[in-house]
Amino acid sequence: MFNLQGKTAVVTGAGSGIGAAVANTLHSLGANVALIAKSETNIKNIAHRLDNKLLKTSYYPCDVQREEQLLTTKKKIIDKWEKVDILVTCAAAPATSGKTENLDFKEWRSILSIDLDGVFLSCKVFGTSMLQKKYGRIINMTSFHTTATYPERAAYNAAKAGVEGLTRALAVEWGQFGITVNAVAPGPIRTPRTVWFLSQSYDVELNMIGRTPNARIGEVEDVAATIAFLASDEAKHINGQQITIDGGWTKSAWWGRYEKKY
Repeated sequence: MFNLQGKTAVVTGAGSGIGAAVANTLHSLGANVALIAKSETNIKNIAHRLDNKLLKTSYYPCDVQREEQLLTTKKKIIDKWEKVDILVTCAAAPATSGKTENLDFKEWRSILSIDLDGVFLSCKVFGTSMLQKKYGRIINMTSFHTTATYPERAAYNAAKAGVEGLTRALAVEWGQFGITVNAVAPGPIRTPRTVWFLSQSYDVELNMIGRTPNARIGEVEDVAATIAFLASDEAKHINGQQITIDGGWTKSAWWGRYEKKY
């Protein structure tokens, strides 16, 4: 099994859901982990839960939409651990949906500002340090919505498609400097956000599972394990890829219903 001993990882959006699971997994594999989120409360609790003495964990309230905040945070992280080896961008805007013709432009910009601009700024700020060290692993969070989607998700789809394109661009630009840039695209994963969606009616989760060849909703640990592999040296020749983690949901065109048989 690979390990991340001696590596320093930065995880944005680490206050809950997939980001928190990623922080936990990277920490368990030996990495020093810097948790970033806009609100201090959750990341403080998670950091202390992972590492009570904060020897291999630190937390930083930071708005990824603000380059100056990211630069200040980077300086603190490098002052503590001298380098950044791994960046995982999990920060995301609050869930939203609605008909495009009713979508307020300010709401559109708010989603893109966090989900796309925030990823760009995080990659730019921490990628600069990786370029200096000639080493880095960047894993961006996209979505299975870049492949197959639901109605009324225009802003979210645009943002995640932008992150997919940014990931490709950085991979071909920075690969020669020892930096790989990949994306993971979670499908139906059980998080605080999707629990709300799945609870809208009794048959939503049933139908979601019924379309999924693996016949289950994914868990945050499924995503975190893939990210940990991409962050490792074993994945050093994987670059510019988007890996979809959806139990086969986006590959299924069957009109029947899958049932778990294992």
